[in-house]
Amino acid sequence: MATIQIHLDTRKTAKTGLYPVVFRVSHNRNHRNIPTGMRAKKSDFVENGCLFRNDPEANIQLLELLRIYTQRLQEIPKNTLNLISVQKLKSVLLDSESKDEITMHLFWQREIDHLYQIGRTGNATVYKTALSVLGKLHDFHKSFSDFGYKDILDLERQLYGRKCSVNTVGVYMRALKSICNKGIKQELVDHSWYPFYKYTIKRAKTSPRVLSMEEIRRFVRLDIPKENPFLYSSWCIGKLIFLLRGINLMDLLLLKPGNLKGDRIIYKRSKTGKMYSIKLLPETICVLQEFSVNHTLLGIFSEEQIVDSKSFVYVYGQKRKLINKYLKHLGELADAQEPITTYVFRYTYSNIAKQSGFSKDIIAEALGHEYGNSVTGIYLELFDNEILDNMHEQVCRKVFG
Repeated sequence: MATIQIHLDTRKTAKTGLYPVVFRVSHNRNHRNIPTGMRAKKSDFVENGCLFRNDPEANIQLLELLRIYTQRLQEIPKNTLNLISVQKLKSVLLDSESKDEITMHLFWQREIDHLYQIGRTGNATVYKTALSVLGKLHDFHKSFSDFGYKDILDLERQLYGRKCSVNTVGVYMRALKSICNKGIKQELVDHSWYPFYKYTIKRAKTSPRVLSMEEIRRFVRLDIPKENPFLYSSWCIGKLIFLLRGINLMDLLLLKPGNLKGDRIIYKRSKTGKMYSIKLLPETICVLQEFSVNHTLLGIFSEEQIVDSKSFVYVYGQKRKLINKYLKHLGELADAQEPITTYVFRYTYSNIAKQSGFSKDIIAEALGHEYGNSVTGIYLELFDNEILDNMHEQVCRKVFG
């Protein structure tokens, strides 16, 4: 007798604590798993009930897929079922689903849910926004094979018709391209179908906002009263981004006390997964002392706000807007020619390092940029902390004195 059940596959130890949710196909005492693209912690999954504890949307998707698989299983004649292996049964179920049931929209939404579950909220937000925008221009409730090159061109035409910029169109198209690639990798459609073979995603060059040496010096020397806490904390955050080699705002706000290791801050960048080790200068320590530590180093977010990754995207977005609002005002106080945002400090740090005579290789390594070819990338790994610390100290001394 053949059966199919929702199952949390805990056979391999997961470093992230998340295990794959699968459909376990059992036939003639043999088993095979069909991936769902979803993951869950043991504590978030009811093994007996085979469902998530607090994710009704994911449960709806799982139950719908279970219904589809069960229906496909029931359509196989009993005599045929007795003669096929469990591997063949899995192939039959997958082929049936991939051709008729898994729509681009369902697959796309599943990828969004998966990214939220593993904590990649930035990518999840990009995918979600792209699906929301493109889904209003094209019906993705169809199989991959029913989508083609002409549909890409039609989407591009409609986006430009809505006055979207070249780079905005590029963001949406890269998300769509990624979904197409994932669909091929999961064998939902053949390689020969790929609609992006003839399509080039355009990118317009933008000039990054950079503060001059005098402007950044005026910024760090502003006399901001602590009586205005939001303005004061935004000023401190701007200085910290510079003092931590252009650290990403989310990475900064999510730093924990445990990231402090002696005279260094060691953390993993959320976007790339790369580890950073940055020397703490006296100025850095001084600014950090202006914040009240909770489970994070700056104490900006409560633990409850961070736990729910989906709602945290909104909470973080609102906080970023508020910080940038005050940074813009601080820029006016410093007589900066360009509006200041959190990104300005990263670009300014890079520009000052370049003006100080440091090579692009060292700057790229310090900021985590990709530079040069793969051979250059290998040599970048050889730069030790002493070289990067030397550059960091010189750049910061030019600004802070």
